[in-house]
Amino acid sequence: MSELNNLAQAIELTKPVFPLTRGELIAVHKNYAVIDAEIYSEARLRPRGALTTPSFEDFKTFVEEEQKGKALVFVNHKVMSATAVLNYSATDAEQGHCDYTSTLNLEPTVVWTKLIGLKDKKLSQKSFAIFLEDWASVLSVTGEAKKDEFGTLVLDENGEEICEKITIKEAIQAVRNMQVDATTNSSAEVENTRQVHSAMATIAASTKKGKLPAYFAIKDSAYVGLDEREIKLRLVVNGQDGEASFALQIVKEELLLNQLVEDFKAKVIDLLPENPVRIGSFKS
Repeated sequence: MSELNNLAQAIELTKPVFPLTRGELIAVHKNYAVIDAEIYSEARLRPRGALTTPSFEDFKTFVEEEQKGKALVFVNHKVMSATAVLNYSATDAEQGHCDYTSTLNLEPTVVWTKLIGLKDKKLSQKSFAIFLEDWASVLSVTGEAKKDEFGTLVLDENGEEICEKITIKEAIQAVRNMQVDATTNSSAEVENTRQVHSAMATIAASTKKGKLPAYFAIKDSAYVGLDEREIKLRLVVNGQDGEASFALQIVKEELLLNQLVEDFKAKVIDLLPENPVRIGSFKS
């Protein structure tokens, strides 16, 4: 048995290495294990890595300079990013390694970050008044939508609600002077400033000075590099234990997010008109 082992070792040692056709790889005599000799070379055999940038221009130039053929670009609608796979294909007929990428990560604006942080968060009367004072220069406000004598909403020529005009000063004054009264009522009516807690108990919020708005609006791009648009916010007022609490809801948020993604995709297409662009994420 020992003679057979010695013979096997002798045969193995007669072929210390065996060249492979794949790049610079070789099979060594120890069980012919495959090792990657690239780490011993002065340079990499091929480019790979991942660039991440918030800059449209840097993303564009890097893709144009480094892509092999036409890089595929994938726009991730969940995180507002676009990833170009620079070595998606080795040739027209061969799949590349797909491990060399450039990613454009859009950064949320200060305004959008603040709105997302406030979304559906309950603020005290004092905290909400301070928020309005701090952001008064960029906020616009409107009151409840106008209705005709039959209680039907009055719409403009574009089909939009016509709302009462209110100044931000009136809104701040209304918030600071709001009072909450608890009454007994069996009505099931629900309004922005009214909340039914049970079949009988109703908490109503009312203002003694100023005018309480139904909606706020702010112009912002949401993400740096996108087009500015109007973001509408619905004011919701609740009362509990004789105290008012305030919350802001982004009106038609899902539609707004879809518009942002489509805007982003259009800008990426304009940025790299020769590259295929898809909505989604890619994993090799």
